Amino acid sequence: MATPCPCRRGQVNAFDRVAVGLDFPRAEPLADTVVAATLALALVAPAFHTPDEGAYVADALQVAEATATAGLLTAVAKIVAGRPFPYMYGPAPYPEQNGDGVNYASFWSGHTATPMAAAFAVTATCRQRHPGRRACWLPALVGGALALTAGGLQVAAENHFPTDVAVGAGVGAGVGLLVPWLHTF
Repeated sequence: MATPCPCRRGQVNAFDRVAVGLDFPRAEPLADTVVAATLALALVAPAFHTPDEGAYVADALQVAEATATAGLLTAVAKIVAGRPFPYMYGPAPYPEQNGDGVNYASFWSGHTATPMAAAFAVTATCRQRHPGRRACWLPALVGGALALTAGGLQVAAENHFPTDVAVGAGVGAGVGLLVPWLHTF
């Protein structure tokens, strides 16, 4: 069976080529920490804009639903796309990696999509409860920045390309806005 790798750096588009050969060892655990913190904050944040405990639970469940939906879509996309991780574009430290499907799941970044979905879902639920409140955009701004930071750290760890992060951010934001909106019907 032929495998697409070993791959060469020259096969990567110029924009994404920056990710090949980076591999900062502390970047991946830091990205995991940023994602965990962002998700935890997103589940607590509705308590600050909901009028009562029942409303908090409803909003927190919508945030959880948006996050889970983004995670599920990410898993499907990774299987369908089968894009090699940036670390596969060079000599593989272990030749058996070339044929292992787990090394072909770069597109798109779940480290970006899931916290982005959570942040935008908090914003969407806040805006539903307080349509004119400008502060409702704060979770999207702060959470979005944290999600992009996690994605950037994944690029630094040679686990994702910049386009993986960009698409993950777009999908996450879209899902985060769509799921609460669907609950308005």
